Amino acid sequence: MPVIAGLFYWGKVKNNYFKWFVIYLLYIVVADFAGALIRMANMLNFWYYDYFVIPVEFLFLFWLFHKTFHFKENKRLPVICAGVYIISFLVDGFYFSKHQFPFYSFSYSIGNLLLLILILVFFIQLINSDAILTYRRNMMFWICTGLLIYYLGSLPYYGLKNTFSHDYPKMDMIYDKVALVLDCLMYLMFTFSFIWGKPNLKSSQL
Repeated sequence: MPVIAGLFYWGKVKNNYFKWFVIYLLYIVVADFAGALIRMANMLNFWYYDYFVIPVEFLFLFWLFHKTFHFKENKRLPVICAGVYIISFLVDGFYFSKHQFPFYSFSYSIGNLLLLILILVFFIQLINSDAILTYRRNMMFWICTGLLIYYLGSLPYYGLKNTFSHDYPKMDMIYDKVALVLDCLMYLMFTFSFIWGKPNLKSSQL
């Protein structure tokens, strides 16, 4: 849905860095389709998401916050977050993978927490600025709202993903459906960002 909205409103974002958000969404659609094919072939797709999907998601979102923040101090924060996430990813790959954990829950949880910090910083800045008066036209407001819904709601689940999938398969199936609902809500917010947002509006950037 947000990909269709992004392509439909391409003329609105093509001269702004939000055009890369559309391309990012296209990448996620293709990646999820490939992940589904791997699963249909009765193969585990944890490794695929661990290496080719989740890292791209976090690093792109850190970059998006870096482009959004204008104050020098705040622009450093996403860069620091990206560095911390990469370190946690390497720890997952070189240490925790020895324990044969299929899902990189450590680096995912770290990336999730770092992303929540950036979202919190964004909302604090928004509330304390004149941009709050035009929040409905702020593309990043809708994007951050969607990210907050999904990543805050799914943190406990993905943090314990290995435990659930191994020891509590029925609980894992239930939480998987909850995560799917959160995912749909996030993409709905992304759709609103293209419909109502104005990327060149001053309030779209803090």
